[in-house]
Amino acid sequence: MNRVAYLGPEGTFSGILARRRFGAKADLIPCPAIDGVFESVLSGAAPMGLVPVENSSGGTVHDTIDLLIRHAGSIFITQELSLDIRIALLGHQGAAPRTVYSHFTQIKHHSEWLKKHHPGARLVPVTSTTMAAEKAAGSKSAAALASPGAAKIYGLDVLETPGRGSEVNVTNFFTIARQPSPTAGADRTAFVAALKNTCGSLHAFLGPFARQKVSLTRIVSRPVPGQPQTYVFYIEIEGSPTSPKVRRALELAGRQARSLQNLGSFPLGRRFRS
Repeated sequence: MNRVAYLGPEGTFSGILARRRFGAKADLIPCPAIDGVFESVLSGAAPMGLVPVENSSGGTVHDTIDLLIRHAGSIFITQELSLDIRIALLGHQGAAPRTVYSHFTQIKHHSEWLKKHHPGARLVPVTSTTMAAEKAAGSKSAAALASPGAAKIYGLDVLETPGRGSEVNVTNFFTIARQPSPTAGADRTAFVAALKNTCGSLHAFLGPFARQKVSLTRIVSRPVPGQPQTYVFYIEIEGSPTSPKVRRALELAGRQARSLQNLGSFPLGRRFRS
């Protein structure tokens, strides 16, 4: 039986995707925060974890990137998955919400809709959409932007379904494990680069990828704790080191870096609907 740690509690989009991807027989372990998913995998409590990495509106989930950087060498990305997000305003029928809870990505994605339809409501970000539903359940004047399925779990009503026209709301996720996936046939390779503190160091580091015609698919700079104005870079590229051009680009780029740590080569998995 698959044991998978995910950002809980029950009813989060992480939980929905985990059930869709791993099936009804999977042993899903909800964690209160993203760092709890990493700790579950590191301790062996769960062989695999599922963490959000990017939302099409809210952008990068920096907690996930920071934890990947912190645990580079001990945790590896094994697959990327995506989930089409369906969201609803959950609350109490007949009561106008004065406070709306949700994860910050959903507040950002639906900010214009909220201003138009609930202009006086206080918007409060919380760690997950399910926590938002739990908080809304405790007050008649509160509502939550969450999965419609959370309404049944927390005894709420589906008040409205926010519309964003044809704009897609998608969240990408990583599965993580203590062992890397096989590199053969992988779609992406991720790594952490610490660069020399000199003018043009990033340009020099990225040059080999351009010359070898290796596309970058994601690059995120993150501050180094305790070292002001010092940064490391989370980088993803197309392909894997089994490709001669990828292997050569990594070799040449590595000569321009203070350190280069592998986070794994992995396939792009299915896109699921919530």
